[in-house]
Amino acid sequence: MALPILNDSPKYEMTIPSTNQSIRFRPYLVREEKVLMIALESQDTQQMFSSIVDTIKACIQNPEEIKWNQLAVFDIEYMFIIIRSKSVGETAKVSIKCSKCENPNQLTIELDDIKPEISITNNIIELTDDISLEMQWPSFTNLQNPEMNDISQSDMSIKMLGYCIKYVNTADDKIIVKDEPTESIVNFIESLNSEQFEKIKNYTDQMPTVSKDINFDCADCNYHNTHKLEGMADFF
Repeated sequence: MALPILNDSPKYEMTIPSTNQSIRFRPYLVREEKVLMIALESQDTQQMFSSIVDTIKACIQNPEEIKWNQLAVFDIEYMFIIIRSKSVGETAKVSIKCSKCENPNQLTIELDDIKPEISITNNIIELTDDISLEMQWPSFTNLQNPEMNDISQSDMSIKMLGYCIKYVNTADDKIIVKDEPTESIVNFIESLNSEQFEKIKNYTDQMPTVSKDINFDCADCNYHNTHKLEGMADFF
């Protein structure tokens, strides 16, 4: 008689922030937690992110129904935090330095009310009278591109801006940017003047992130702090 398989059925529901698609999921199990721990110990960002995505896919029902290459980074962050909250507890302990005395404060935060704030943003940027850009949030798959490894911060910023441009609209054509060579995309961005570049940066600065506002009194100096946890790394 075979041993039973435990805890393998979906128990919870959540909604993917950028698509509003409802999905069912189960907590991650020992087998997924082991993979996550190995990735964490490696200190390899790509391996850690890949392990998180693999864990999400293993825990949700019908992963083939999700268009993974269209999900934004904040979608993956949110999905993992929610799955983690149902796997090891709906709170997390974080250490935050006091902004006055820099004493580290150990705090326990609730995870069940965390969700990225998605504001309505105009995704059309006018560069000239006859050239405009249609913008998009970068996909999490962009971060897994091998081209993002071992490059300078400035080169990474240029590449991320390129990922945010979906189309370049001219008087005669609608150019799909992802189909263009990397060198052409970089040359296009570097040909912008300061005002045009700032318009693109203003769009990317509004990209939603998983965040939570924290208020606490420092245990050492009693100073009242207001702090924002932002991005998956801040919660663990």
